Amino acid sequence: MITYQTERLILTPIQRGDEAELLKLNNDPLVRKANFNNVPQTIESVHEWLNRYSAQWRKNRFGVWLVYEKCNAGQMFIGRCGLQDHDDNPNPEFAYAFFEHATGRGLGPEAARFTITHAFRNSTKKKVIGFIAPGNERAERAANKLGLRYIDDRLYEGNISKYYEMTREEYFSKHH
Repeated sequence: MITYQTERLILTPIQRGDEAELLKLNNDPLVRKANFNNVPQTIESVHEWLNRYSAQWRKNRFGVWLVYEKCNAGQMFIGRCGLQDHDDNPNPEFAYAFFEHATGRGLGPEAARFTITHAFRNSTKKKVIGFIAPGNERAERAANKLGLRYIDDRLYEGNISKYYEMTREEYFSKHH
């Protein structure tokens, strides 16, 4: 299995066999509220996500990663982070979800920088895009911190969301 490390994190591509971790993450109160309209997630929904994530890796050589924090006692699972295709858009969508206890310490941006760099270096993609639900100020701050720019409001999975994007050139000029 491919494993990469940053200063404080260990990242591995999501794959079949990660059902228990993903089910627990998707039912974290913060993640469920931000990503699933507070609807409890099932093992069947996790299998659907895993199928999408696996297809993404096979198609593009980049995708969504499980993120672990390095700890004195080893490693602790804290979330997921990465990019995936969105509908017919040629640019991958960036998204991450972390357990509430893992937020607010800069771990999300650290994982984001790694996953975006990995995707740009392993593809010819020109932009990274993101959709943020209105009122998700935490996600808006994170997007701005990464260099994603608000463009306009767009329909996303049946709801109006804020659409952000960042070009490859913008990213590499900011993150060497």
